[in-house]
Amino acid sequence: MNYRDLLNSGANVSVTLKLEDLREIFREMAGSLKSVPKDPPSEEFLSRKEVLSILKIDSSTLWSWEKTGYIKSFPFGGRKRYKSVDVEAIRTGRKGVCHGK
Repeated sequence: MNYRDLLNSGANVSVTLKLEDLREIFREMAGSLKSVPKDPPSEEFLSRKEVLSILKIDSSTLWSWEKTGYIKSFPFGGRKRYKSVDVEAIRTGRKGVCHGK
């Protein structure tokens, strides 16, 4: 009886294995595993003060950008937070110059 048959039988037994047999079982199991996709990186958010500092803008500019949809804010505990990727896109010029979207 091989180990698969033993596992499928549901028997309550003690088993003694040689180290090489155990290695073979692990190799076989590793070969049959599906790769699990990694978790996407968690989003990082910045405070209003951090955004103003990074972009070197006035708070009225940030307010205007929010109202026109140029940058989106997210409420966290009664305070606004901004996605760091959005801020970086504006800082590096990858975000369009059109403030209407």
